[in-house]
Amino acid sequence: MCKIYEGSGEEIIPLFESVTPELEVDIKKWRWKYLEKPLKENLIAVYESKEGEIVGEEAIVPFKAYFKGEIVKIGHSVDSMVLKKYRGKGIFKKLAIKTLEEGKERGYYYFYGFPNKNSLPIYTKKLNWMSFGYVRRWIFPLNLNIIASKFKIDLSILSPLFKIGTNLIKEKFSFVKVDNFSGVENYLENLKKHYDIFLLRDESFLTWRYLSHPYYTYDIFKDEESLFVLRIKEVDIKRGTIEEFLYRDRESFSKIISFSLKYFVENNVDLVDIWIKQGDPLEKILFFKGFIPYQKRLIILYPFEKISFSKKYFFNFSDLDVI
Repeated sequence: MCKIYEGSGEEIIPLFESVTPELEVDIKKWRWKYLEKPLKENLIAVYESKEGEIVGEEAIVPFKAYFKGEIVKIGHSVDSMVLKKYRGKGIFKKLAIKTLEEGKERGYYYFYGFPNKNSLPIYTKKLNWMSFGYVRRWIFPLNLNIIASKFKIDLSILSPLFKIGTNLIKEKFSFVKVDNFSGVENYLENLKKHYDIFLLRDESFLTWRYLSHPYYTYDIFKDEESLFVLRIKEVDIKRGTIEEFLYRDRESFSKIISFSLKYFVENNVDLVDIWIKQGDPLEKILFFKGFIPYQKRLIILYPFEKISFSKKYFFNFSDLDVI
């Protein structure tokens, strides 16, 4: 049976543990993601077996977005899954249809997501979601030996580029480390000058996303022109990610990158990465700094009205579902 879930997470955690154990989603992380976010409503469709076990889900996380001068409600499609023994029975499609019907009724402007290769045909060929370019991951190896071994690629011919990038981090900066997102509205005004559409990174969103996480910690920096968020995480290697960045112009973005590289070098990071929409003019700055494009994820959209999407759509790590 397909229905809208209104519980507090206990019944869904076993599904995560079975299908996506690598995400390490426990009850704290689930409640942070679904119950503690700025927009308190939930849109989670679940499929129950005859015994009452939740065997599949399609979840939509609601956010506010800036859309060509207006503030609208959008939904991020995340955590779509079905237990292995129940796959091939049309359950995933039923769950997706349920969220679309509910989304239209609740007044969402559009949904967006990053499908895997298995779910993509269902979204685009059977449910009329539209492809909308890619968000691309750029990397800057700081430890060439470890990265070449880990990713099985020869970076020797690129070492001159990386030397250029590390030489650029010697400049002085005026950034200060802060512990809140007060005054973020000023940085958003600058973002509106460059982009027509973006997930609204207001104080409530950024506080939830980066200061309220039950496990992860982040470093926030700002000056008069820019605000950005960095994270260092140790998994297989020591990674540094430029997760969020709000900037005034290309020069200020360039300073964010140079400062971040300097900061990560000082903290003995092996690999730096940053996500940005493919085709964004900022990619030219990343290339000049010595970053290389490594992978990308397809963006899909489902508009509930006939709306025109601008290519000037701002994406970075904050928009992804890896949280």
